[in-house]
Amino acid sequence: MFTGKGGVGKTSVAASTAVTLAEMGYKTLILSTDAAHSLSDALDVSVGSVLRNISDNLYAQEVSVIDSVNTHWEDLKEFLAGLFSFQGLDYISSEELATLPGFDEASELLYVDEYVRSGEYDVIVMDSAPTGESLKLLSFPEAMSWYMEKFFPIGRTTAKIVRPIVKPFTKIPLPSDKVFESMESLYLNLKEVRNHLTDPEMTSIRLVCTPDRMSLNETKRAYTYLLLYGYPVDSLIVNKIFESETGEFFRQWRLSQDSILKEIDQAFSSLTISRINLTRREPTGMKNLAELGKGLYGDLDPSRPLPSETPVQYTKINGKHVVRVRLPFADKKRVNLYNRGGELVIELDNWRRVFFLPQTLSGKKPASAEFNNGYLDIEMS
Repeated sequence: MFTGKGGVGKTSVAASTAVTLAEMGYKTLILSTDAAHSLSDALDVSVGSVLRNISDNLYAQEVSVIDSVNTHWEDLKEFLAGLFSFQGLDYISSEELATLPGFDEASELLYVDEYVRSGEYDVIVMDSAPTGESLKLLSFPEAMSWYMEKFFPIGRTTAKIVRPIVKPFTKIPLPSDKVFESMESLYLNLKEVRNHLTDPEMTSIRLVCTPDRMSLNETKRAYTYLLLYGYPVDSLIVNKIFESETGEFFRQWRLSQDSILKEIDQAFSSLTISRINLTRREPTGMKNLAELGKGLYGDLDPSRPLPSETPVQYTKINGKHVVRVRLPFADKKRVNLYNRGGELVIELDNWRRVFFLPQTLSGKKPASAEFNNGYLDIEMS
């Protein structure tokens, strides 16, 4: 999975990786989950929302939220549309409102789950949306899990009891068993795909940035947020580096890039860092993407996961139970930590994670916390 700030070239990197894998003999699928799809532009082939065979071993799809909602959410959407129509909204407005926030993220993950289940492809390459949207995508399964475990059983039981009582007296649509079954199926599928995405033996999340201050700062934040949610980030690709041949006009840019590159090497020393020079021509089309992939990977196999840090550890330090969360670029001013109803909650900037603690820590509460070498160590007692 490739993600990064908009404009850093992640689509080109993702597409070149897919082309490289296909040429190595892997049956490869590249999925674009960016609402502003540019995969067709990179491949110089019309891709679209329907899975398409691009060349030998290479398949591509630009995920359509509309198609996915109609495919995966029919029962739930029908209920919501009926409910909004009952409130007096016209049919078109009801249809629009029935596509609730989170549906797009969930539908994209359902495609991933579907293709993993099929076992048809050796490698799936995801060209994801810019950082913020990718984080919404990856944080959704855990947010859904919290809702399903806390409120779903109550809602289902209440609907079952209330439905026969109120039916003779009102025409308000109540959720049917099929609606609840649809929600439950969604939950189980999202739980499974999260397990796939957090498995470092199965999934690699790779950051793409350019050697400038804004991109570096966003990449630091993205890396920290991804680790907060437990995702295995194993490499950083620095794109669009000026070579010395660019001449006097770009001299100041090169000096600035040199400074940023040194900072990147220090800040991300635990990751595999790759560099790509700014190409003489736009890397579009199969031939140019293959050349880009050759320069990026050489003789390496892009499908092999690289060493990555363990995002969350449940351990003992000096005989005390400790939750260790890797947050390399966070500081205590940006972190809020608290216990809510027996749950450990960490808030970092605009992102919140509710931790489902192992049985050995159930019932324990955070007693103290401190930063140690990029880890937030939380003592539980």
